[in-house]
Order: sequence, then C-alpha cells, then structure tokens
Amino acid sequence: MSTDGTTPTSAPEAAPAPVILELVGLRKEFGTRHSNVAVDDVSLDVHENETLALVGESGCGKTTLTRLLLGLLEPTAGSVRFDGQDLASLSAAQLRRIRRQMQVVLQDPYSSMNPRMRITDIVAEPLLTHDPEARGRRARARNRERVGELLEAVGLDAAIQDRYPHEFSGGQRQRVSIARALALHPRLLVLDEPTSALDVRVQATVLDLLAELQQRLGLTYLFVSHNLAVVAQVADRVAVMSEGRLVEVGEAAAVLRDPQHPYTRRLLDAVPVLDPRRGRRAAERAAATAGAQSR
Repeated sequence: MSTDGTTPTSAPEAAPAPVILELVGLRKEFGTRHSNVAVDDVSLDVHENETLALVGESGCGKTTLTRLLLGLLEPTAGSVRFDGQDLASLSAAQLRRIRRQMQVVLQDPYSSMNPRMRITDIVAEPLLTHDPEARGRRARARNRERVGELLEAVGLDAAIQDRYPHEFSGGQRQRVSIARALALHPRLLVLDEPTSALDVRVQATVLDLLAELQQRLGLTYLFVSHNLAVVAQVADRVAVMSEGRLVEVGEAAAVLRDPQHPYTRRLLDAVPVLDPRRGRRAAERAAATAGAQSR
C-alpha cells in the first residue's frame, strides 16, 4: 500500500525486441544419399540489438548453420527468414540486397584478406561489389573518405590506408575486418570465432570494441564460439548445438549458471582451469558475469 492509500501497480514488462532473423525447421544434408546430416531441425529466433551466442564443439554444425543463414548454402528442408523474408523465395538481385544487411567477421582476418591489396581496397571491397556509385575514378576520393571513417570507427588511424595486411598485428587486422563488415551499414553481424586467434589482452580490446559498436550503431550479433568464458562476457542469450541439433537455448546467465542439458554441463565442465576443483566456481563466475552484462 502506498502512502496515499492506493495499491501500487508494477511497471509493465518491456515488449520483446522484433525478430530480425528466424530459422524454421532448418535441415542440411550432404552426400549423394543424404547420409550426412549436418543440421537437423533447427528453429531459432534472433532479436534485434541482441547478442546471441551459438556454442558447441568443433563438428557440431555451427559453420554449416551460419552458411545457411547467410544464404551461402541452400537448406535441404526448412527456411531462413531475414526481416520476414524467406531467403529461398528471393531472386538473385533481391538476395544480393539482403546480403548488404548481413555481414560476417571471420576467425582469421589474415586469411580473409588478399595480401597484395592495400587496406583501403580491402575495406572498400564491399562498396565496390554492392554500390555502383562507388566504382570508377571519380568515386575514389569518396571511397577513401568513407574508408577513413570506418577505420577511425574501429580505433585505427585513417592514415594506414596505403599499407598492407602483413604490416599489422592480429588485433589490428581484426579491426580492419570489422571495418570492412561495417562498410554497407549492416543490421546483423555474424561473428565467427572473432577473437579465438588473438591473445587474451587483445581479445578483451576487440570485445570492448564490438560492445561499443553495437551500442552506437544498433547492431545485432550472432556470436559463434566454443569459448564459454568469452560467451559469458558478450552474450544476452545462448544457443547450444550438438550433433547438428539445438539442445538448449536460454538467457546466458541462466544457461551458464544452471545448465539443463547434460551436453551443456559437459561443455562447462570442460572449461580448462589450473585447479579442477575450481571448475564449478569458474562457471558460476561466468554466469555472474553474463548476468551483469545483461543488466
């Protein structure tokens, strides 16, 4: 009862964010007799402005799933819908326009760059591919200006444009990759193990950058990883994948604190620690970190 004699009412719960990516009954089979099922009946929603972590061991189907949702593979069954549009129903031109809004940052930035290309050409590549106005001699000055803006947005000096990938550290190259992914103003970034090739100190700076960009640009992240310590820092929700199927999906703090599926528990127990007796406490700290990040 409040001081004026009225009964206080609780604040209404915030409406869930709109779904930007929807996977419905997705299945992918390989082989002439379809004997190899890489993705099996996967249904999953990704909401705008959230970070959804897709976790699982190598070979569990994570890579195949990301290729399906990016439209790089055709599903055997099921559908992928981006902003309500079924990718399978789109023409090549329509799919090309959709791909502007879905970009990817890969695990090894060096292998995703042409070592003979300068940084300015690497970052401008999506512009040249998707924007006719970015082609030709007259557009070069405008492209360099845009590349400079993108480099500065990821914490690099615009003056590095004429240098080559081998002149930079792994962390700097990953920042260049992120700049390239942002060139077309995407809404969704698929981050495929974006920090696993970096040392812990550099890893932390890249994760901080991704958090800042998400906040400033309103990005949605699908964060593919096997590193639960990293997932605890960045994820709002977690989807756990095993043998081509989703076995557990939930809020990151809840999944890391109290996993419901035996496979998820095994993943948490496998997190390396110097003292095995500290393993459970490490998982609890990870869950606490995820909870703090979500608030």
